[in-house]
Amino acid sequence: MVDSYSKQISDIIYDTENYEVELLFYLTQYCNLRCNGCYMRSSPNVSQNVLPHEDLNFYLGEFEKIPNFTNSVVFSGGEIFTAPINYVAACANMVLDRGLGLQLKTNGAWVADANQQNTVINMLRNLRPRRGLMADEQQIQDFLRRYPKWLLRICGRWLLMKKLPTTSSLSMAVSVDDKLHPAGSADWFVNIADLITNDKNLRNRVNLKTFTIAESVPLLESRILNNPQLNVQNFEKMPQKWAAKYTINGVRVESFVGDFVDVGAVSAVKKLSEIVMPPVGNARGRLVYCFYPDGTVGFDCNYLESVGRVSYRGADGKCKSLNQIKSDMHNKLVADYMCAIQK
Repeated sequence: MVDSYSKQISDIIYDTENYEVELLFYLTQYCNLRCNGCYMRSSPNVSQNVLPHEDLNFYLGEFEKIPNFTNSVVFSGGEIFTAPINYVAACANMVLDRGLGLQLKTNGAWVADANQQNTVINMLRNLRPRRGLMADEQQIQDFLRRYPKWLLRICGRWLLMKKLPTTSSLSMAVSVDDKLHPAGSADWFVNIADLITNDKNLRNRVNLKTFTIAESVPLLESRILNNPQLNVQNFEKMPQKWAAKYTINGVRVESFVGDFVDVGAVSAVKKLSEIVMPPVGNARGRLVYCFYPDGTVGFDCNYLESVGRVSYRGADGKCKSLNQIKSDMHNKLVADYMCAIQK
């Protein structure tokens, strides 16, 4: 049974064809809020240590070497904007300057304080995101056929970027959960959306996302759709419970919903196959590597802090290679599974 599970883990961790890899860096565990059921157990009473800047740089380089890296990075916490703002900006530009996509996850509370609001907005203005095409290869080829080759040689890229939909490599994801957060969280998102989409320096630089739980959908939907200060257009509900795409003042927004999970009721040991997003049809599965400010790394497992969590530093204090981390995580997952079945 254990040998079978060990092989199953290897088949997932080392499969570069059927699984893609995403990076999630928890910049800090510290948070300015104390939310019910926080899966990171963050609060104003925990350490304010941050993930070392040089460690983040090292692992960006490691993951860029593998073929199944999505070129997508997430910064989360705790609340990332409680960390020193110059540190957050330096980490963000380190990602963006590599041409990678970056998502900043926040609870949005900073918008309710005038000083914090100015600090965060000014930081966003000084980040260096890139713009890219949203069109797929077929749409690009169909577009190019409309123009003579001599014109495309002169200004082909300009035409593509001017005429086809584009998106920024930077997005801000706001958590809107009135069951977990203070009841003002939906209003925080509205105020953030209003600030960013009406700022000429930000509206083309930052995409917006919301993450909420099913119980909070009516509140969020009413705050967004019925708010006269937001120019909401192109509202489209997706097949999920309440996932939607729309624009606010022309800025692209995506809303996602998940179920509330009582962290205390979830088993601490899960099979890796139960927590990763598996391949479905032509879509690849997904593994999310999570790096923590305490010097550990694990696999994201949705409302469990992580599984297979090990130190990413060796006995010499240096960062381990990605191959060594994979080996250590594999061994940790097998050991945890053995302990679980023996109880």
